[in-house]
Amino acid sequence: MASTLESARNEFTPLLASPMQRNWLTALMLLSLLATTGCSGCFKPAETLEEREKRLAKEETKDDFEPPKLNVLPSDDRRTQLNRVKPGHWTNVSTLMKANNYDFRGELFASTVDSDSNPIPITDTDYYFTATRPIALPKGQDRWSDMLFYPPLLDKNISQSRLFACDLRPVAGGRPVLMDRLAVTRMHAQEYYMVVLASASDQYQFLEATDVIRPLHGLVSADQSAPHYRLVLPKTVDRVSIPENPMAWTTIAYVIWDGIDPELLSLDQQQAMIDWLHFGGQLIISGPDSLDRLKLSFLADYLPAEDGGSIELPEERFAEWNKRFVTEEHIYENEAWQDVRYEVKLQAGNVRGSDLQLRPEASYVPHTGDLVAERRVGRGRIAVTAFQIRSPDISRNWKNFDNFFNSVLLRRAPREFRTTEDNLPSSGWKDDSINFNDPRWVTSLRFMSRDLADMTSTHRKIDAGEIEVGSKEAARAEQQPNEEWETFVDANQIMRERPKQLNLKIDEFAGFTVDAQAGIGGWSDKSGIAVAARDCLREAAGITIPSGNFVLRVTAGYLLVLVPLNWFVFWLMGRVEWAWIAAPIIAVAGAICVIKLAELDIGFARSRTEIAFMEAHAGYHRAHLTRYTSLYTSLSTTYDLSFTESSAVALPFGRSRDARSNQSRRFGEAYSEVHYHQDGGDVHLSGLQVASNSSTMIHSEYFTSSSSKPMFQWKEDTAGGGSLVYSAPETLTDVGIIRRNEKTKLIEVAWVGDLTTDSEQPIQFQVAKSNWELFPQWEASEVLGMNPTPGEVSLRHLLNAVKDVQQLKPGDTRLIGWTSEDMPGLTINPASTQRTIRTVVVGHLKQAPLGVPERDANTRRFLGQEPAQLQAMELDTIEQLN
Repeated sequence: MASTLESARNEFTPLLASPMQRNWLTALMLLSLLATTGCSGCFKPAETLEEREKRLAKEETKDDFEPPKLNVLPSDDRRTQLNRVKPGHWTNVSTLMKANNYDFRGELFASTVDSDSNPIPITDTDYYFTATRPIALPKGQDRWSDMLFYPPLLDKNISQSRLFACDLRPVAGGRPVLMDRLAVTRMHAQEYYMVVLASASDQYQFLEATDVIRPLHGLVSADQSAPHYRLVLPKTVDRVSIPENPMAWTTIAYVIWDGIDPELLSLDQQQAMIDWLHFGGQLIISGPDSLDRLKLSFLADYLPAEDGGSIELPEERFAEWNKRFVTEEHIYENEAWQDVRYEVKLQAGNVRGSDLQLRPEASYVPHTGDLVAERRVGRGRIAVTAFQIRSPDISRNWKNFDNFFNSVLLRRAPREFRTTEDNLPSSGWKDDSINFNDPRWVTSLRFMSRDLADMTSTHRKIDAGEIEVGSKEAARAEQQPNEEWETFVDANQIMRERPKQLNLKIDEFAGFTVDAQAGIGGWSDKSGIAVAARDCLREAAGITIPSGNFVLRVTAGYLLVLVPLNWFVFWLMGRVEWAWIAAPIIAVAGAICVIKLAELDIGFARSRTEIAFMEAHAGYHRAHLTRYTSLYTSLSTTYDLSFTESSAVALPFGRSRDARSNQSRRFGEAYSEVHYHQDGGDVHLSGLQVASNSSTMIHSEYFTSSSSKPMFQWKEDTAGGGSLVYSAPETLTDVGIIRRNEKTKLIEVAWVGDLTTDSEQPIQFQVAKSNWELFPQWEASEVLGMNPTPGEVSLRHLLNAVKDVQQLKPGDTRLIGWTSEDMPGLTINPASTQRTIRTVVVGHLKQAPLGVPERDANTRRFLGQEPAQLQAMELDTIEQLN
C-alpha cells in the first residue's frame, strides 16, 4: 500500500519526480528568495534619520486641498465644451474636491459674479443670489458635489462677463479655505444641449457635422450663427455627468440613449429625466443593445416597444426611406453634371437590428418601414429605432441621413436650403414666416408658468367687450415687438432690426412665446402666468382691515357683556358690587378677542397671500407647482422659506416694468443677499428682507407628488366622451374640461364641478356656445368670474391665461379648476396671522397627436456640391474672439 507521500508523488509527477529533483528545486527557491530580499535590503542602504525627516517634511508640504475641478452639467471632457451657461436657466455645476492632510467638514459657497468679483443682481429685484451646500472631505479621497445656482439675465450690455464663484468654507463660518472662479460661456436663445448617453459615445461625434446640430449660416454675428444644439458626449464609466435636479434640465432638448447601463444614473438623475420627459423632453433610444437593458429599468413603463429578438435588416427594409426621404439631385460630380439619388446602400452587408414589438400606447413613425416606434410621454416623447443609429451605412455613408434625423428622429419641421444676399448657403424652415432660430422649433420642452405668452391686456379688453376673442384686433394686440427681443437671422437675409412681431402664428405654437435671452424653459417673471398672478396678488394684497359693521358688532357685544350681562350675573349671586371688580378683567378679555377676531397682532401684523399654479399631465403622479407668494409686514421682517422637495428653487419675484423698488433704498444703497441652501432633500431660501408697512413677493417652483397614483387618468371612448379618474388629496372646485376636436376642429366643453380624491366621473362633451365664455358656472363663480365677491381673491386673470382656446391644437384636451387648500412642500417663517392661498390647477389630459414627418424641401447640396462648413473647434474659437 502506497504512503501519502507516494500518492502525492504519483499525482504530481511532473513537479516532484524524485528526491534529487526536489532538492534542486528547494535550492533554486532559496536562491530566488535571497536575491529578492537582497535587492531591497542588502544592496540598498537603510533610510537614515535625516532622510526620513526630509521625506516626511516633503509629505507635509502638500497643500491642504487639491485645486477643485468645476464643470457645468451636462458635460464631457472635450475641449469644445466651454462650460456653457444659458442666462435665466437654473444650472448644475459639478465639483471634484480632495483634502490632502486631514478630514474636513464645510460647505460650498457659490454665486454669479462679474470680472471684478462683484455679485450680479437678479433682474428687476433688490437682491443678488448665493447658494451653499454642505460637504464632507475624508482625507485623501476624491469627492464629487453638485451645486445648483442661478445665472441672472444679462443687462443691456450683452457682452458682460460672467464667472461662477465657488468657495470652500468651514461650517462655523469664517474665511474661505479654498477659492475658485470658473469662466462660463453664454448660450444663446436658440442653443440647447443634445446629450448622448452611450457606451461608445465617441462614435457619435459625426453628429457634430450635421446641419441639424450646426445649421448653415452666412456671414453673420456669433449670436445669429450659434448652433441649435451643443452635442455633449459624457463618459459613462462610473458616473454620468448630467444634472440631478429636473429644474436644471431645461437646457437639454434631446437625449440619445445607446447601450449604457441605466443603473449608472443615480435615483435623482432618473427622476429628473422622467420629469423632463413629461414636460416636453425627447428621448431617442438606439434599439439594439438598449431595449433589453431598459426593460426592467426606470424607463420600462414608458418604452414604445419591446425587443422581440435580434434580426438582420437587409437593404429592402429601407426601401420606404428611399422613397420618402430621397430626392433626385443635380450634382456636379466626376467633372460632369448629373442627376443622382443618394439612397441607403448597405456596403457592409445587412444591418444588425431588433424586432420591435409595439406596445398599445405607441405607434410606428409613418414612412419608416416600421423601423422607428414612438410614444408620447406627457408633452414629451420617446422614440426607439430597430437599427443602430451610429451604424456607418446609415449615419455616415447615407447622404440623406441629416434629412431623416431632422424629420423622423427629432420630429422637427421640414427645412429648406437657400442662399443669402452674399450667395452663401444658408439653412431655413420650409415655412418662410417662421424665424429659423426660433427656440420653439429647437426644443419641445414647455412649462406654462414660464413660457405661456402674456396676453393679459388683450384678455382684459375681451372681458370688457372691447374686442372679440379670435378677432384680428385680438391678434394684433399681442403682435407688438418685444423690446428685449434681440436681432435674429431670417432664412433669406440678415436682419439687423427687431422682428415686426414676436408671437408669429400663436396657434401653431400653442400660445407659447420666447424670451430674448433664455429662449424656452427659462425662469420667467414676465410670462402670461406670472403677469396674471402678479395682477391677482396686487388686487388682493395687504392686511384685511375690519369693516365698519365688524367694529359695530364687536363694540355692541363688548358693551353687552360689560354692563347688563356683568351686572345680571353678580345680581343673581347677590354681589352686585363685584361687577366693578370684574369690569377691568372683562375689558382685557375683550381686547384679546378683538385682536383674535380681527387677525391683527398690534405692531407686528403679517399677512401672506399666495397665488399658485399647478400643471400636471395625465398618467403621471408628479406635478409642476409654481407659487407666487406676497408677504406683508407692518414692521421690518426677514423671512425664511423651507421646502421639503429637493427639486425646489426660489427667488424674489421680479417687479413689472412700470414698478419701482420700494425696499432697496430703505435698507441702503446696496442690494440684499438672498441665500439658497440645499442639504440633502431639504431646501431653504433665507434673507428675504421686507421693510415695515410694505410687502415683497417670492416666486418658487418644484415638482410635487402627493400620491403614488397618477393625479389624472384619462380614457376616451368611441362615442367621443371619456372617463376621468382623479387621485390627488386636494378637492378641486369649478372644474371644466375643454378640447379642440381632432376631426371637426371645433371647441368642445364638459362641466365637471367639484373633484374629490379617488373619484371617477364619466365625461360627455358638447360644442361650446362661445369660445370665450366657455362655462356659465365660471362666469358666476365668486373666484373665477368677472365680478368676484368683495374681499375674495380673484383668479380671473389666471383663468383667462389658461382658457384661451387659441392655445389648443386639434386633439388637445385640458382640465381647469382651482382649490383653496394649501399645497404641501413649503413652510414660511415667521408665520403670518392672515393667510389666503388659491391654486389654479391645469391637467393636460391629452396632447395633440404628432403629424406625419415631412422631408426637407431640398438638400444642402442644392447648389450642386457639398458646401464648406467650419469645424466645431474653429467655430468655438470664433465665439471666444467675439
